[in-house]
Amino acid sequence: MLDHILKFMTLGTIIVGVTAIYTALHTNNRRLGADIFLRYSDRISDLRRRLPMAAFHDEGAAGTIEMSLEERRIVHEVIYSIYELYELYVHGFIPPGIWKIREPDIERVLSLPVFQQELTAVQGRFARHPRFAAWLDRLGQRKA
Repeated sequence: MLDHILKFMTLGTIIVGVTAIYTALHTNNRRLGADIFLRYSDRISDLRRRLPMAAFHDEGAAGTIEMSLEERRIVHEVIYSIYELYELYVHGFIPPGIWKIREPDIERVLSLPVFQQELTAVQGRFARHPRFAAWLDRLGQRKA
């Protein structure tokens, strides 16, 4: 009888240990995903602050907006940062719940005429990344 109780206690201890390890890993992965997302969001926000306010107006047709080389470089950096963030999300480094929080804001930024103009300019560079290109196409179709 004592032998059975000890076996059940051992089994219970193993189950509790495995559950604790799983919970710790799950929590750590969520924290890591949130940390990655926040760092990329901060980077994108810092870059956006360096652009003139006119870049964030919905007025004007894409292709007619004049920008300095520095402003174009900043827009490209924002686009590439969003690409990297998107790929981290696709590969599971950012949980879907965290991505859903900012996805509408990211879509809004990418739909602005300044970003549409520069997306057209760098479109060929994303040919090797069909998921991102398809996502950008979906954004373009939503706006149209």
